Amino acid sequence: MAWWIRVTVRGHSMSPTLHDGQRLVARRLRRHPRRGDVIVFRVPDDELPHRIKRVAAVAGDPLPDWLAPALPGLSHVPPGHVAVVGDNPRSQDSRQLGLVDCRDVLGRVPGT
Repeated sequence: MAWWIRVTVRGHSMSPTLHDGQRLVARRLRRHPRRGDVIVFRVPDDELPHRIKRVAAVAGDPLPDWLAPALPGLSHVPPGHVAVVGDNPRSQDSRQLGLVDCRDVLGRVPGT
């Protein structure tokens, strides 16, 4: 398995950190993502091959106030999952995409 994957940013969800059309490499993770990591991940049944977002909360963290109404019945991020958010406040995040299963994380973008 390659340690790095190449991805192209599609859209403005990570602006101003990342820009539409920007090419980058992501390092495959040997651990679960950490809060603040920018990750590349798959969303099951999504029209896009991958998404790029920042990790806002990790397993065991209380659900952020902005996310709690979208996930009734949950008070904490469950094991093996993370909550994600775009750097652009108008982008989709875990309110629309749901929590990300760590098995769907393809890698982490270093230096972001």
